[in-house]
Amino acid sequence: MKNILKSWGKVIGVLLLIVSLATILNAQPNPGPGNQGPGPSPTNDGPTVPFDGGMSLMLLASGIGYGVKKLRGK
Repeated sequence: MKNILKSWGKVIGVLLLIVSLATILNAQPNPGPGNQGPGPSPTNDGPTVPFDGGMSLMLLASGIGYGVKKLRGK
């Protein structure tokens, strides 16, 4: 019974640590309004991060590879 309480205590402690750190830490602060580079209509809401620079193709290829692996397993 003591082992179970110790393990649950560790789990609760780690969860509290994660939640408290998530509220304190910021990955990237808000840069504020500003001109974000050349172009016909620069944005005023901070820098943008392009996600679809080939990432969708990599996700599609990995999904197909995972499906083929599962089918070969059967």
